[in-house]
Amino acid sequence: MTIDLTPLVQMLAALALAALSAAIPYLTPLLYRYLHIRLTATQAAAIQNAANVGAQAAYGYIATNAASYLDVPVRNAAVAKGVQHVLASTPDALAALGVTPDHVRQMVDARLGGLLAADPNVSIAAPQATA
Repeated sequence: MTIDLTPLVQMLAALALAALSAAIPYLTPLLYRYLHIRLTATQAAAIQNAANVGAQAAYGYIATNAASYLDVPVRNAAVAKGVQHVLASTPDALAALGVTPDHVRQMVDARLGGLLAADPNVSIAAPQATA
């Protein structure tokens, strides 16, 4: 005598598939954590765009003040302006990636250097001593 368990297996497989489908929204964060996936492409693009715009804000600050990049107080104020923009624009993405404000400052400062190198109107020479 043989017992055919095919209908039972099919029913259990259907129930398992339904349970797994219902659990996907709850399992996805755990899967991301397990696989060390912390940032989506959209979040990465948002951080990069915010860093670019932050560097442009810092560049605009230096250009508006007709200052030198090597003038430390002006450079620090300009970079701080860019960092504030990045931190305000993408707080969730930065938190998901674990990006610190110091890393954001480095990103803005690096992009600012590229903008300054491309524009001859902004001085990167040492500031003139006032008499």
